[in-house]
Amino acid sequence: MLDELAKLSKSPLGNPTRLAIALYLLSRERTSFTELRKALKLTAGNLEFHLKALEEAGIVRTYYGFGRRPRKFIEITDAGVDELKNVLGILREVAGYD
Repeated sequence: MLDELAKLSKSPLGNPTRLAIALYLLSRERTSFTELRKALKLTAGNLEFHLKALEEAGIVRTYYGFGRRPRKFIEITDAGVDELKNVLGILREVAGYD
Protein backbone atom coordinates (compact mmCIF):
# COMPACT_ATOMS: atom_id res chain seq x y z
CA MET A 1 0.00 0.00 0.00
CA LEU A 2 2.85 2.42 0.70
CA ASP A 3 4.13 1.95 -2.85
CA GLU A 4 0.73 2.92 -4.26
CA LEU A 5 0.51 5.99 -2.05
CA ALA A 6 4.02 7.02 -3.12
CA LYS A 7 2.93 6.76 -6.78
CA LEU A 8 -0.14 8.83 -6.01
CA SER A 9 1.89 11.55 -4.29
CA LYS A 10 4.06 11.92 -7.41
CA SER A 11 1.11 12.40 -9.74
CA PRO A 12 -0.15 15.89 -10.61
CA LEU A 13 -3.59 14.47 -9.78
CA GLY A 14 -2.48 13.45 -6.28
CA ASN A 15 -3.82 16.81 -5.09
CA PRO A 16 -7.58 16.64 -4.30
CA THR A 17 -8.38 19.92 -6.08
CA ARG A 18 -6.53 18.86 -9.23
CA LEU A 19 -8.23 15.48 -9.13
CA ALA A 20 -11.62 17.22 -8.87
CA ILE A 21 -10.75 19.42 -11.87
CA ALA A 22 -9.82 16.37 -13.97
CA LEU A 23 -12.95 14.47 -12.96
CA TYR A 24 -15.13 17.47 -13.80
CA LEU A 25 -13.48 17.86 -17.20
CA LEU A 26 -13.75 14.15 -17.99
CA SER A 27 -17.54 14.42 -18.16
CA ARG A 28 -17.46 17.39 -20.55
CA GLU A 29 -15.93 18.16 -23.91
CA ARG A 30 -14.75 21.48 -22.52
CA THR A 31 -15.74 24.03 -19.91
CA SER A 32 -15.21 27.70 -19.32
CA PHE A 33 -12.99 29.00 -16.55
CA THR A 34 -16.00 30.65 -14.90
CA GLU A 35 -18.14 27.50 -15.01
CA LEU A 36 -15.33 25.40 -13.54
CA ARG A 37 -14.63 27.97 -10.83
CA LYS A 38 -18.28 28.07 -9.80
CA ALA A 39 -18.78 24.29 -9.95
CA LEU A 40 -15.79 23.60 -7.70
CA LYS A 41 -16.33 26.69 -5.52
CA LEU A 42 -12.78 27.95 -5.99
CA THR A 43 -11.42 31.46 -6.15
CA ALA A 44 -10.11 32.59 -9.52
CA GLY A 45 -6.56 32.72 -8.19
CA ASN A 46 -6.73 29.24 -6.67
CA LEU A 47 -8.16 27.74 -9.87
CA GLU A 48 -5.54 29.50 -11.98
CA PHE A 49 -2.78 28.11 -9.75
CA HIS A 50 -4.01 24.52 -10.14
CA LEU A 51 -4.69 24.87 -13.88
CA LYS A 52 -1.15 26.11 -14.43
CA ALA A 53 0.26 23.02 -12.71
CA LEU A 54 -2.05 20.73 -14.69
CA GLU A 55 -1.22 22.43 -17.97
CA GLU A 56 2.53 22.17 -17.31
CA ALA A 57 2.04 18.44 -16.67
CA GLY A 58 0.09 18.04 -19.92
CA ILE A 59 -3.13 17.06 -18.12
CA VAL A 60 -5.24 19.95 -19.42
CA ARG A 61 -5.17 22.42 -22.27
CA THR A 62 -6.41 25.99 -21.92
CA TYR A 63 -7.31 28.35 -24.74
CA TYR A 64 -9.33 31.47 -25.39
CA GLY A 65 -12.55 31.64 -27.38
CA PHE A 66 -14.32 34.78 -28.47
CA GLY A 67 -17.97 35.77 -28.47
CA ARG A 68 -19.20 38.97 -26.94
CA ARG A 69 -15.99 38.90 -24.93
CA PRO A 70 -12.94 36.65 -24.64
CA ARG A 71 -13.47 33.57 -22.50
CA LYS A 72 -10.96 31.07 -21.21
CA PHE A 73 -11.77 27.41 -21.89
CA ILE A 74 -10.26 24.28 -20.40
CA GLU A 75 -10.29 20.70 -21.66
CA ILE A 76 -8.64 17.50 -20.52
CA THR A 77 -5.98 16.04 -22.83
CA ASP A 78 -5.57 12.40 -23.85
CA ALA A 79 -2.55 12.25 -21.52
CA GLY A 80 -4.78 13.68 -18.79
CA VAL A 81 -7.36 10.94 -19.31
CA ASP A 82 -4.61 8.32 -19.11
CA GLU A 83 -3.22 9.82 -15.89
CA LEU A 84 -6.70 10.03 -14.41
CA LYS A 85 -7.27 6.32 -15.16
CA ASN A 86 -3.94 5.55 -13.51
CA VAL A 87 -4.78 7.55 -10.39
CA LEU A 88 -8.25 6.03 -10.12
CA GLY A 89 -6.68 2.57 -10.39
CA ILE A 90 -4.30 3.40 -7.55
CA LEU A 91 -7.18 4.69 -5.40
CA ARG A 92 -9.20 1.53 -6.08
CA GLU A 93 -6.22 -0.61 -5.09
CA VAL A 94 -5.59 1.34 -1.89
CA ALA A 95 -9.30 1.15 -1.02
CA GLY A 96 -9.32 -2.60 -1.64
CA TYR A 97 -11.66 -2.57 -4.66
CA ASP A 98 -9.49 -4.68 -6.96
